[in-house]
Amino acid sequence: MKKTISFLLFGAMLLFSSSTYSQNDGINETLSNLSTSAAIPYVNPIISAFGSNLNSGWVSKLPSAKAFSFNLDFKIVGMGSFFDDNEKTFSTSGAFRFTSSQADQLVAGLPLAVRANIKDQILSQEFNVAINGPTIIGLESDRVKVTFAGQTFLVNGNPFNVPAQTFTLQDVKGFLDDLPLMPSAAVQLGIGTFAGTNFMLRWLPDIEIKDLGKFSFWGVGALHNPAVWFDGDMPFDLAFGGFYQKLTVGTIFETKASQFGVYISKTLGAIIAFTPYIGLTTETSTTTINYDYEFDTPAGVSKSNIKFELEGKNTVGFTVGASFKLAILNFNVDYKIANVKTLSAGLNFGF
Repeated sequence: MKKTISFLLFGAMLLFSSSTYSQNDGINETLSNLSTSAAIPYVNPIISAFGSNLNSGWVSKLPSAKAFSFNLDFKIVGMGSFFDDNEKTFSTSGAFRFTSSQADQLVAGLPLAVRANIKDQILSQEFNVAINGPTIIGLESDRVKVTFAGQTFLVNGNPFNVPAQTFTLQDVKGFLDDLPLMPSAAVQLGIGTFAGTNFMLRWLPDIEIKDLGKFSFWGVGALHNPAVWFDGDMPFDLAFGGFYQKLTVGTIFETKASQFGVYISKTLGAIIAFTPYIGLTTETSTTTINYDYEFDTPAGVSKSNIKFELEGKNTVGFTVGASFKLAILNFNVDYKIANVKTLSAGLNFGF
């Protein structure tokens, strides 16, 4: 646990300490080799991780039950959503178009007089193939493989059989090289209290991440303590909250996420304080993937724009955490139990 928290904080420091990562279109080039059938299972592991990260780490301090009081909080938060081992590889079947060099291999055993004709037929159509290999979080040393089941082609009415073959897509590998969790970080600003309500703004400045492109997101939210409308003190703090966020990664990924929840905390101490808290939330996230699929035709290279949406796995989450306060400095850590489990840690400066 300590190692993971250190990793999150290091990731946050790394993101905010540098914006000079080299720009590389690696993920664009990788996806350009994949049809929709292969792209969906290939990118799927990070889709839910994007959404769960966005819907984590928002709450570590609840608003007071006051009509008006001034407080300002500045927070640096790191989030990490864990991957399952079974998400590192995939196996599917679907439409695929062969490149010119692959078509040359397919027809290599045929009579020379019919090779050009059958190659043109191959490049003019899609084939249903078996596709398997590493997902985007798999090993960098692994490559995606495509298996052609074989097919008979006609030339001047005469049949010619192209036998089954397996091709290794050298440009499609485990892009994130066995990454154990998807890290992200954000700057968060909170202000209140107005009628028992605190308002929050979260953002990440545009940063170039090697091989992924420009990474940025923003979010807004609010927490309301209903005890402001009642007389008497409650034995704990209670709040209802709602949040909305939007993430973009290069020109490929755009994620929109929302979360609603109820939160309970109990502060023990004052200048030096310990505050355990829990939260029960509902959340959604949708990621749009947009890229150009490149393939060969008898007339040359062609492109087809591919765009599809994937939903995150998380719908309900239970968060348990605690914050530790020393004067204006506050450190918190929490863990969300959901379909995609997420650890968050933050440093908060406020009064």
